[in-house]
Amino acid sequence: MLLSQLLETLSTYPTTQRLWVAYSGGLDSQVLLHALVQLRNESHQVSKTLKSGNLISDLRAIHIHHGLQRSADDWMTHCQNTCEQWEIPCEVLKIHVPQLPRQSIEAQARQARYAAMTQLLDAEDIVVTAHHADDQAETVLLQLLRGSGVAGLAAMPPLTRLGPGWLARPLLNYTRAQLLTYAQQSHLTWIEDPSNANTRFDRNFLRHDILPKLRQHWPSLSQTLSRVARHQADANELLDTLAIQDLAKCQAQLVFREHFPSTFHLAPLSLSQFSQLTLARQRNVLRRWLKQQALPVPTTAQVQRILTEMVTAQPDRQPLVKWSGGEVRRYRQHLFAMPNLPHFSPALRLSWRLPQPLSLPLGQLTATAQLGNGLVLPGGTELQVQFRQGGEKIQWQGHQHEVKKLLQTTQHPPWLRDFIPLIYFQNTLVAIPHLGIADPFRTSPSDIGWNLQWHLPLIPLPPTSTF
Repeated sequence: MLLSQLLETLSTYPTTQRLWVAYSGGLDSQVLLHALVQLRNESHQVSKTLKSGNLISDLRAIHIHHGLQRSADDWMTHCQNTCEQWEIPCEVLKIHVPQLPRQSIEAQARQARYAAMTQLLDAEDIVVTAHHADDQAETVLLQLLRGSGVAGLAAMPPLTRLGPGWLARPLLNYTRAQLLTYAQQSHLTWIEDPSNANTRFDRNFLRHDILPKLRQHWPSLSQTLSRVARHQADANELLDTLAIQDLAKCQAQLVFREHFPSTFHLAPLSLSQFSQLTLARQRNVLRRWLKQQALPVPTTAQVQRILTEMVTAQPDRQPLVKWSGGEVRRYRQHLFAMPNLPHFSPALRLSWRLPQPLSLPLGQLTATAQLGNGLVLPGGTELQVQFRQGGEKIQWQGHQHEVKKLLQTTQHPPWLRDFIPLIYFQNTLVAIPHLGIADPFRTSPSDIGWNLQWHLPLIPLPPTSTF
């Protein structure tokens, strides 16, 4: 029964040239790998059923060596020997798991594991894991106890993207008891990880102390909670669809598109459109917006602060909501989201030799040769890069202009102005990237000049001025 249903599940996956099994050597992954080997050995049947006839024939294993247990080397040897016996290539990836403050070692190991597997994948490769219905039930309960919303309660998806390939969980409809029966009938041997019995970890506490008691009253608990996850996944898909539609409206009429280049990752939110949504839809849009920028998810309290402190703030205010890895700021009638801006001293002085790139506290400076445009100085010239402290001036069209006023006319957000590099040659301000070149140093139409660019991949800047 397991083999036939597994084969049917595999047939629904995207066409691929290679199937990787995340293989720890424990009961669950031992069953999954063994079952796939049986299907591979029946390749004549597989080729008639699957979209890609060589899906099972190109079967490989990934073993992640965390180095967190004394027996890690023995587990690696067990997996390598099993794969050799079953004629499966086994890729061992040794990873370092950082132990960061206020973050569980479980979460850190999981992130490191998936990051390592992602680096191994080619386009459209599929990694299958042995997560089962009991794992799904534990995940739903953990997310519920953490106060997660719909996305969290959707738990582990059966199929999702992983880097250039896919991550699939074909055993989510099976309980651990069913996998144990299969293993016993197939006379399999597997590894028992002693850390799985440590109830200091939340998941193990649920597994050993809570779920058995719940199953005494609700024997089908795992299947029921798995069904809850599927319902929440459907609801999350609908919410995501609505968020995409609302987000498009909030960004459809942005006046900043006239002043800011469209080549950056994501445009800011227009408060005139955003404020017309209900609070529930505003929260939904915010989460989608931040997710698109690959920023860490803020807490519910931080999302509420964005709504209460920014949406209703006076236009001349500069509110900030900041969390680890991300922040949201307001400028006039728009919201900006970005990674945390770095701290640095405005007194910082940097030397820059053309045309080498120069790393800045925020972003990077580059110089490329261009006919009839840019800064007229020979290659190898030593420049100085400074930052605003007040009172800076630049000569343009025969007049001295205050840098502060020029930045105001180009609508640079106030929180970005301190990071703008001011480029000096022999104590004279000669250029400000994305603003212009001082008169005495501007190239003629027939000369080669240096086109200076300040690269900020996540923060939009005004386009280059004509001054």
